[in-house]
Amino acid sequence: MKRVFLTGASGFVGVYIARALRARGHEVHVLVRPTTDRTRLEGLEVTWHEGDLASPEDVPRAVGVAAQGAESLDVIHSGALISYRTRDAERARRVNVEGTRHVLDACRRHEVRRLVHVSSMVTVGHSSSGRVLDEEAAFNGAELGVHYVTTKRAAEELALAAADELDVVVVNPGAVFGPAPESSNSAWFLQQMARGRVRVVPHGGVAVVGVEDVAEGCLLALERGERGRRYLLCESNLDTLSLVRCVAGIAGVRPARVRVPRPLWSALRRIVALVDRIHPLERATPQAIRMAATCFYSDASRAREELGWTPGPFEDVVREAVEELDGC
Repeated sequence: MKRVFLTGASGFVGVYIARALRARGHEVHVLVRPTTDRTRLEGLEVTWHEGDLASPEDVPRAVGVAAQGAESLDVIHSGALISYRTRDAERARRVNVEGTRHVLDACRRHEVRRLVHVSSMVTVGHSSSGRVLDEEAAFNGAELGVHYVTTKRAAEELALAAADELDVVVVNPGAVFGPAPESSNSAWFLQQMARGRVRVVPHGGVAVVGVEDVAEGCLLALERGERGRRYLLCESNLDTLSLVRCVAGIAGVRPARVRVPRPLWSALRRIVALVDRIHPLERATPQAIRMAATCFYSDASRAREELGWTPGPFEDVVREAVEELDGC
């Protein structure tokens, strides 16, 4: 039985990682802020540690307590801020970059056996031509001007740079879908698609994957990953129109039919940017509009071959998530 310290345990992916760890019989310690809603972890046997990723004192203290009495301690760092709101740029830096720095510091201090850093496909790169990228692609995401992309990339670079002294493995999930609270970005977008509210889409595309498969990939990386290596986790690649039509077909609603030309989408983004300056937007922000028109296609061959990762069909993931929406 392993003892594992998990950050981001109350988040969309983190909840499933915690459940998967307990299903394997591992002892789980989780870091949560005092104000965190713990409802989705109710009934799960975990040890709670209160603290904030952005605090240089909280993380090492919590990891130190978790390490007491253990033969060894592993860490899965899934905590992050996923936001495309303009005003969240500095908060994203504190949570994603400095938070990772604090986790790495804690791992060094307390001689953690292995750290799995949960990154994102956006840190690998994007392709205007729709080319599928693997882990060795040259990063070009800075040109997007999206703080989620730049801070997650900076965090991943910190983690990989530490591989000389720490046993670090990185996983890069695609766009994650599955049953989730409406507060998560993917759940909100899924809800809009399933209820037929997405009528037009941009030229863009994304690698997709189910949340349970991401959790399984994290555990396989913990068990089998190669030190200093990245593993992309995606089941398939879909252009945005195909994704919307897939969800609409399963939900039984009228699908989107129109793909907006790139020049018009760029003009829309400029208009949204003007609105955002006057009235800060929550969902359809300038950065979200930019991301929607970008292709993030991933090749998960390495994870399949080296980790033995076998994700389920994306259509099954969508069906389960839509059924939960219908039951709400």
